[in-house]
Amino acid sequence: MCGATEFHTPVLGRETALRVVNDPNGVYIDGTVGGGGHAEQMLRRMGRRGRLIGIDRDPEAVQAAAIRLRGFSHRIEIVESPFRILPEILEKLDLGRISGALFDLGVSSHQIDEASRGFSYLRNGPLDMRMGPDALRSAKEVVNTYSLEKLTSVFREFGEERAAGRIARAICRRRVREPMKDTFQLAALISEITPGSQTTKTLARIFQAIRIEVNGELDQLQETFEYTIGKLTTGGRIGVLSYHSLEDRTVKKVFRTASQGCVCPPDLPVCGCGRDPQVRVLTPGGIRPETAERERNPRSRSATLRVAERIEERA
Repeated sequence: MCGATEFHTPVLGRETALRVVNDPNGVYIDGTVGGGGHAEQMLRRMGRRGRLIGIDRDPEAVQAAAIRLRGFSHRIEIVESPFRILPEILEKLDLGRISGALFDLGVSSHQIDEASRGFSYLRNGPLDMRMGPDALRSAKEVVNTYSLEKLTSVFREFGEERAAGRIARAICRRRVREPMKDTFQLAALISEITPGSQTTKTLARIFQAIRIEVNGELDQLQETFEYTIGKLTTGGRIGVLSYHSLEDRTVKKVFRTASQGCVCPPDLPVCGCGRDPQVRVLTPGGIRPETAERERNPRSRSATLRVAERIEERA
């Protein structure tokens, strides 16, 4: 395993901590603690009475974060779990309102670089792509057992791939002769049927789609953000780092709805839902890494940070 500081380079690390940590002595959630990069930045902004709960479904990430953050051990608790069961985690820890939460979505640098995890089409490894032991399936199962229709749907919905049907048919024909076993086999097949100038983008979209399906990355994403907003104290903040349009659309939708309050149909003359705005969005257009960071960490180029702040509830 790589060293803790090398596990994952935090994207917009300083900027994220600056915008999420509003009360130095509050209780915070890092819903995707990874190697602990963002958590470390947050802890450095927090006071001695502050507390951070770091959550990750990947056992290797939990181990790396524990090593990196050992100097803050009296102020942090690390939990191995998917963040989608956040309500159960907070209940078990007997936590009420929280001062802030961060969710760094997507796959970590370590997961991509570790060939044995099977996340990258640039490194040969088994078709796995599981972020943690809670995943219900592997990439091998998706590629070799899903029907043509279901495989096409995965590629189209989670990869936004226009050639979803053609690629799914090619996989189904190939696996009749021999099951797909590794990333290079899959990448070679996709490359065979994809025009040269489009190959890299198509590979990225298909591997992304399979990864999302394997890990259920979009499952309960909206519910998790809505729940988190409901748990924030007045002035508490939620920050989300997304890396592709599917994630970012969900973040924008949740923040927009929470900031508008009323969700009644526009043709109703009087509001019937009684909802008040819950948050104000602090980053209307989102924050993107600057040129220097993108050059230093090319994987940050697609990142968007959005932050919202809980506003006072009306009596």
